[in-house]
Amino acid sequence: MVWSMTKPKRKKKRKKPLPSDEFRNVKGVKRERMIAERKARQLTQAQLGKLVGCSTAMISAIESGRVKPGLEVSLQLEVVLETSIFELFPDL
Repeated sequence: MVWSMTKPKRKKKRKKPLPSDEFRNVKGVKRERMIAERKARQLTQAQLGKLVGCSTAMISAIESGRVKPGLEVSLQLEVVLETSIFELFPDL
């Protein structure tokens, strides 16, 4: 019988993903209508952000569907883009 001084290797436990982790990278619907309205008025995201009163990053996140706009932002977007909220955000 051979004795060794090393520890036996353990099997690594695999972490099971939590239900909330499964959908972590799923993004919302891209806001095609909002992008089209902004471009029709020849506005950049930065210019639209200044008119609405939020950051360029916020406008980008709203357009890509990562963030749902708050009430104040969506009302300002409605005024600036002269389009109803329901047309800009049909999925809300």
